[in-house]
Amino acid sequence: MDEYNIIPMGDNCIVAETLRDLGLRKCSYPFDWISHVNYFTATNINYNFEIVEKLIQGKFLVKDFVGITQANKVYKNIWFPHDNEATVEETIDKYERRFAHLHADIVGKKNIFIFLTRHYIMEESAFDKIVAQVLSYNRENKIVYIYGSNHPYMHKAKYKMCVAYQHLAYDVSKLTPEMEYEYQYYRPWVKKYLSTLFAPLKN
Repeated sequence: MDEYNIIPMGDNCIVAETLRDLGLRKCSYPFDWISHVNYFTATNINYNFEIVEKLIQGKFLVKDFVGITQANKVYKNIWFPHDNEATVEETIDKYERRFAHLHADIVGKKNIFIFLTRHYIMEESAFDKIVAQVLSYNRENKIVYIYGSNHPYMHKAKYKMCVAYQHLAYDVSKLTPEMEYEYQYYRPWVKKYLSTLFAPLKN
């Protein structure tokens, strides 16, 4: 595993933040700190992978992805909660660099694509499309998927060689405006799982 690069694909800051805390985050990627505007019950994951495919095909413009105004840090359901102090120009420049890192690493390295959804069920056909896309870049690429709602199809044999999955049930009924459940329970669960999964990379 030590020859693999790790690419967070969202759908929120939990993955990038946890990798940083574990000393496994080597650079900034475009999906590190963004989320869907309805970040508990919806996801940008499928859209994020569509963007990656356009990037690899040379059909992607960062300004079409960012497209935000100073008054509203939301664009096409993409929420940029960590860019509140940045100008549009600063945000575009930052994401130009992040997408350049992403492109270089996808075409030049073996990668583990890791993503998380809280209270959302991804259709099997949509997940299969992501798996096919990831393997098209390098047959040795891997996927880590952490999901808060159960996905029974993840146990099928077809995913055994390329997917690590973990169901960490997300109980939205315990959420409060202060987000205690998120920070006291869920994020530590994610950190424990990733720490165990990537233990060989830290040694």
